[in-house]
Amino acid sequence: MVEFEFSRIRLEYTALTDFKQPYFLGSSIRGVLGKRLKKIVCIKPREDCKVCEFNKTCPYTVIFETEFYLNMPSKYVLQPEYNSKQLKEGDKLNIDITLLGFASNYWEFIIQSLNTVINLGKERFIKQTGVYYYHPFAGSYEPLKSVVPRFNARDFFDIRTGKEEINIRLFPTSLKFGGKYIKANEFSKDYLIKAVVSRVSNVAQNYGSKTDKIFINKSKLEISDQNMKPSPLKRWSNRKKKKMIVPAFEGSFKLKGDINEIYPYLLMLENINLGKSTSFGLGVVRTE
Repeated sequence: MVEFEFSRIRLEYTALTDFKQPYFLGSSIRGVLGKRLKKIVCIKPREDCKVCEFNKTCPYTVIFETEFYLNMPSKYVLQPEYNSKQLKEGDKLNIDITLLGFASNYWEFIIQSLNTVINLGKERFIKQTGVYYYHPFAGSYEPLKSVVPRFNARDFFDIRTGKEEINIRLFPTSLKFGGKYIKANEFSKDYLIKAVVSRVSNVAQNYGSKTDKIFINKSKLEISDQNMKPSPLKRWSNRKKKKMIVPAFEGSFKLKGDINEIYPYLLMLENINLGKSTSFGLGVVRTE
């Protein structure tokens, strides 16, 4: 059994100009979040975070630099809209953010950091006009007022599906095993199950508990109608001061067989993403 608490919020934005939506929106949003969060909470702005005496408790390092300073998986997960549609002034755009464990206590810092007008580059401006929380067991978004509800992943084990086949959509996802990134044409049932177990185990061990080893019987599952393509993330690294490429792929497939065994974990992944660079918005999973 695994368990961990999480909260998922949705930030609704309104386009202030006409522009084509960037497909990889997560990298831009993450950059804005980091800069503004540090400006809001840092009490020693001239001191390097590496030597700051508060780097284990500061909301900036605890939320944004979890992997770098605390050697833990990121406490937040971005779920941007993957779309290159043409937006007109007044059109809406949504960005979901999942907060893991006690990071839910910092939700106000997240919202405040992303509350003003955001420039996505090339005169593409958006402004936050709504805030909601997601109820994963009702499948609904509700207006966020004074408290962000926390939900426990263990409750997904109470959900069963009568389906023997489900469609799964992977938006740009980066998987790495044995020091090697998995290519689109290498994706398989074995890598899927390995990635599911790895991601859920990692989050549970760091932000909750895992009393037993996760076992998914791959012999009872099959993948068909697989359609994957390369979809690398190109981004600018402020820390390394250079452009970087994160290998990734995206696509869809059908999963057939004893779905109930893996189904609770897939529902978890719809909230915590799959694979690497989830704080950039990679690894968004959707099931049908």
